[in-house]
Amino acid sequence: MTNKQDPQSRGIEDRFHDLSADVREERLVRYITHQVELGRRVGDIVKDSYVIQHFDEVARDRILEHPGVIKSIEQSLRRQFADVGESMGEAKDVEGDQDTAGRSSDADLSDL
Repeated sequence: MTNKQDPQSRGIEDRFHDLSADVREERLVRYITHQVELGRRVGDIVKDSYVIQHFDEVARDRILEHPGVIKSIEQSLRRQFADVGESMGEAKDVEGDQDTAGRSSDADLSDL
C-alpha cells in the first residue's frame, strides 16, 4: 500500500511541520538568550546536552545567526564593556586622588 496524499493534505502537513520547526527554533533561541543573560559563553551553551539532544549540528550553527541570539550577545558585550568602563573610571578617580595627595596645588607653587 503506497502512502499517497492529495496535494492539499500534503500542503497542510508541510505547514504544520514548518510551524513545529519554528517553535523548536524559538525555544532554542530563548534558551540561548537566557543562558547568555546569566553570563555563560555561547560556545559552552551550544555544547549543553539539551542543545545537542534536540538539535543537529547544522541547526546549532544556524541558530547563532538568528537575530535574537545576536542581539542578546551584543547586549551582553555592552554590559561587560560598561562594567569594565565603570570600574576603570573608579580606578582613575582613586588613582587621581593618590597622585595629588601630599602635593601643593599650582596656586601654592606660584608663591615660591
